[in-house]
Amino acid sequence: MKKYSEIMFLCCVTAALMAAAAPCLRDQDNRKESEGDLYRCNLELCREKGLLEEGMPNRRYLRLRDVYRANMEAYLLDVLDIKALDDEMKGSGLGFTGHSREDCNLYERESSMGLEFIYLRNHLYIEYLSKEQLGFLERQAKKGGIRVSEEVKDMVKSTYRDVIRVRDPRDWEDESRFLYPAAQGRKPVIPNQAVVLGIADAMEYDATGRLLADEHREEKYAYLDAVKEEKEEEYAEILGTEVYILVE
Repeated sequence: MKKYSEIMFLCCVTAALMAAAAPCLRDQDNRKESEGDLYRCNLELCREKGLLEEGMPNRRYLRLRDVYRANMEAYLLDVLDIKALDDEMKGSGLGFTGHSREDCNLYERESSMGLEFIYLRNHLYIEYLSKEQLGFLERQAKKGGIRVSEEVKDMVKSTYRDVIRVRDPRDWEDESRFLYPAAQGRKPVIPNQAVVLGIADAMEYDATGRLLADEHREEKYAYLDAVKEEKEEEYAEILGTEVYILVE
């Protein structure tokens, strides 16, 4: 198996907004710095902006984050050929299989993209939005089923770089770039400022837990390697920010 055999990805739950993981932070030279809680909200900012209850992100936080995610996903579908890539995978003849509902991670379940394989994999830190921007999201949320609008997508376009940034909780103001691992104890691979897109490719096992034979396995690995190399560069050029593709 190629490079993906070395990657195990974190299946997150909503508690991942807090200190669910404690991987090693590393700088650009991959030098080990210290232990830190990645994926954690800035609780002080949450408190200042009415997004905290009993030390945890409250329902308002989750509701407004969902609206933001829906509009960010809609924006990405507008500007990137994600849907065409998803369709290409379905029609490739290589037998790609998306995850079952039971095996989906949090990001797949929350996705509003309507795609079989591809989804937005970033944590979203909406506490870095201004109070005015949060109010704008709240007004959109109160419209009921209408969560996506051109106005909100425009706001997302101008703010998502701050909202997706994974920060070092030892220094919330530090804006330096570092790499972080996809799962605790794994080699750092993901730029903390990157848009992260997940591609679901389920392995199939028999009743004894053995991996089923797949005549296209090597072709799948080659295909996904090529997609990762080509699309990370293409999408980064379009968005003007780093893009990282995870195959899970």
